[in-house]
Amino acid sequence: MVMRIAAGVLLLLGLANAASAQPSLTPLHPGDVITGKLRVVKTRHPSGTLIVAYQLVSARPYTIEGDDFCDKDQALTTFHLVTMTKPLQRTLQRELGKTCSVKALDVMCSETAWHIGDAVVFQWELVPAQ
Repeated sequence: MVMRIAAGVLLLLGLANAASAQPSLTPLHPGDVITGKLRVVKTRHPSGTLIVAYQLVSARPYTIEGDDFCDKDQALTTFHLVTMTKPLQRTLQRELGKTCSVKALDVMCSETAWHIGDAVVFQWELVPAQ
């Protein structure tokens, strides 16, 4: 009996330590700065169309409150930076593999197969790394 109680206490202590070890989610609002390593992801949409997406991978987990496509407990760490023009693509091409920062002006959780990552940033500005 004592062994069962001791095992139960140890299990509860282990679960409490695991829960406290998880980083807290930072709420992300329009205008906030996201810092991370920039990479390019090439994949195919279910229709067969090639998708080339620039993605910022953040070490800090974020959440977007009030977004119906977000689970409030979901950690957002990969951000698809939308580049609809050649100048925006060239700007990010120079930053590939580097740590950079963007001001996320219009961000939401991913909704479709066109969105590559946890969230998509439709409007952004490159800012000096923080």
